[in-house]
This record gives sequence, structure tokens and C-alpha cells, in this order.
Amino acid sequence: MAIRVSQRDILDLALECGIQYYPFWESSDRRITSADIDAALESGRLMAPDDARDPNLRMTAEQHAARVAWLIRHAELERTTITIRDRSIVDGNHRFAACLHAGIEWINCVFMDAPATEKPIAA
Repeated sequence: MAIRVSQRDILDLALECGIQYYPFWESSDRRITSADIDAALESGRLMAPDDARDPNLRMTAEQHAARVAWLIRHAELERTTITIRDRSIVDGNHRFAACLHAGIEWINCVFMDAPATEKPIAA
């Protein structure tokens, strides 16, 4: 697997990855909006990352917005790194959303590209 690291314009990256709005988490009730993030910031409803939390547990859009709001308040967004594979964000959706909302122009990316010779594992 080839790995490339580069800094990208966040809006160009969004277009390249087909992201027109904030990321959508399949386990969520709906997509988050700027209004959700603003409400979380205004009310102080922030959700810090929790390494002990099972990442497969369902979160509501309000909880996702609270996580994004926490990142906006506490993370060094100019130093944010996300991971991209097959033109999809595979790690860092909350960080990406926080950077978008905060108006960060550039984001660090780790691109993981499968080599052309890699074949899927048969089930």
C-alpha cells in the first residue's frame, strides 16, 4: 500500500472526495448542519473525544455537532491531519467538519492508496 502525505486546500479536497456538505455518519439520525454546530458552541454543549468509547455506537447529529464544537474550541485545527483512502475520509470526519466550520483553508492529509496489484480477499 502506497502512503502519501500532503497539505491540501480543504475545499478542493472536499470536491475531490465528493463532499458537498458536512460528513454523514451512517449511524446518525441525520446529517449535521452549521446551525447544529453553532448551537453546540453557543450552549457550551461540547463532547470531548473518548478513546474508551466504542466507535460503532450510534451517535445523534447533535452529538456529532457537539464533538465538532469541542474540536473547534480545543484542537489546533491548523495542525489537523485526516486520512483518505479511495477518495473517502476514513479517519478524521469530525476534524474535517471542524476545519470546514472554522474556515481553515488547508488540511494535512495522509493518502492511503492500494496498489494496482492488490486484489480483494475472497469471502
